[in-house]
Amino acid sequence: MATSSILFFFLLGGLTVAVAAHGTANDDTNTIRLPSDGAKSPKMPTEKRPWKCCDDIEEQPASIFPPFWRCNDELEPSQCAAQCEVCQDQEASPGRLICGDVYWGADPGPFCTPRPWGDCCDMDICSRSLPPICRCADEVESCAAACKDCQQLESSSSSSEPPRYVCHDWFRGEPGPSCTPDEHKHADPVDLTTKDLEKGWISSEPDCSGILARRSSY
Repeated sequence: MATSSILFFFLLGGLTVAVAAHGTANDDTNTIRLPSDGAKSPKMPTEKRPWKCCDDIEEQPASIFPPFWRCNDELEPSQCAAQCEVCQDQEASPGRLICGDVYWGADPGPFCTPRPWGDCCDMDICSRSLPPICRCADEVESCAAACKDCQQLESSSSSSEPPRYVCHDWFRGEPGPSCTPDEHKHADPVDLTTKDLEKGWISSEPDCSGILARRSSY
């Protein structure tokens, strides 16, 4: 009799744990869904990049090469369903989804938003963060159309030479390839403060540590 009672309590405990685990799994999968097929769990990393472009790209912390990538861009449900196996709800942005797929490869793809200074830059100012926060200090005849803070150089305003301009926008991402062949890949480091990043800032949480000027080598 005592043996039967002990066995009953073990079975009852196991059933309680199973029910609790089942409820937890359901709670988790409720926030991950594929609009066309209902709830699904995240899949293993894929070697085929799900997105064509991504502004908010995140490199996963695993120490592996090629690395794992995830795109945190907020998408319309139809956009996410067309690109990704798994789409994840955003509590902060109801009705918007992010791709839950993880890509395994060396090239996470291009940015969707164009760089403020154009496709290339010879003298960029970047942070050490990944992805870096960058500004291009190239002096140009005219700023790119995407530049919001285009300033004329004071020296050129009093010169007989055509005016030169610099785009002061900041951009979260790599600065792009060099526009012209250069002999020096890196310039001397410069010190910047948070005030230097206030204009044209894109990220809500700037990392101002270890910002330096360098010649692009991308």
